[in-house]
Amino acid sequence: MKLAANLGRMMCLTALIFLACNACFGQEGTDQPAALGKWFTVSANLDGGWRKTQFFLPNYNTAVFDWDSRAELWLPPFGHVKTPDGKVVIKRIWGPYIRVAGIAGSEPQAWQNEWVGGPGLGLQAYPFPGFLGPVRMFAESNFTHYFNNDPQGTSWRPKNSTRAGFEYWKAVHVNDLEHYWWVEVWNGLYWQSANEFTTRYDSVLFANSGRVGIRKPKRGAISTITPYLAVESSLSKWRQLGNTNCHLSGQGSRDPQDLCDFFWENRFLAGGGLRFAPSLGEASHKGWLTRFVIYGEYLDTATYYGPTPPSQFPRYDVLVGVSANVGNWYK
Repeated sequence: MKLAANLGRMMCLTALIFLACNACFGQEGTDQPAALGKWFTVSANLDGGWRKTQFFLPNYNTAVFDWDSRAELWLPPFGHVKTPDGKVVIKRIWGPYIRVAGIAGSEPQAWQNEWVGGPGLGLQAYPFPGFLGPVRMFAESNFTHYFNNDPQGTSWRPKNSTRAGFEYWKAVHVNDLEHYWWVEVWNGLYWQSANEFTTRYDSVLFANSGRVGIRKPKRGAISTITPYLAVESSLSKWRQLGNTNCHLSGQGSRDPQDLCDFFWENRFLAGGGLRFAPSLGEASHKGWLTRFVIYGEYLDTATYYGPTPPSQFPRYDVLVGVSANVGNWYK
């Protein structure tokens, strides 16, 4: 019941923002997904399902849903780009945004029951063309709110976090059944001031995620089923156990482990899965839904960049869920 209530709060707040923006900006410029005039867009990334271990405890068995969305205001100068099919679309380069992001889970831990951006305020720009797509540069400040009863309590936890850096999101042919392959890529290099248990986190993170799959094209229902390979990597400065420069533990922290031992964000994961990815047709060009998949996936810890955790920590995870996008989250 708590999970359903928390999910309801997230969806209601996000829906209210979308409706308010729609009322303010009207329905012009719908040549691009989730575009309300050339001044305003909405984009969102959501994922929900079940996980077996979370690399945290054997048979953790948690249901979890996370949502990250931006209401984006774009400022001049504007450009125009011609698509392969001859349409002319607006090129938006920079502007401020409001971030609404959260995570809700069936277990009580704070990290899976919080508004990560509740809300957040930021500024973004796409000044670099990048490889096969634009690189996003951003800086944002997020308010944090915990809405469950974590066994360690929540009153002492950080109430805000700042992030600044670069991101690159790219998806090709995910719901396009005309092609025999698809790929999704995310790369991030950014500084973050806090996480859910310390305000003195202060680390630069370099993280990557990639998935590539194959399909039998133009074969109806058969083309919607695609096996794929998956890799993920993350690296931060907190990768050395007992680092003399590490001063995270102390007043305000109640984590029982050595806070210098951030093995969970200094590792390389590899695995694969099977997903159902139907064609979205015209909805992907004119509507709000631009990506939709149902997946089952297995990830294994191929290596740790820093210290290896104790043997009781599982090295694998099994995931089953649904993932979708609104607007141009993936470019």
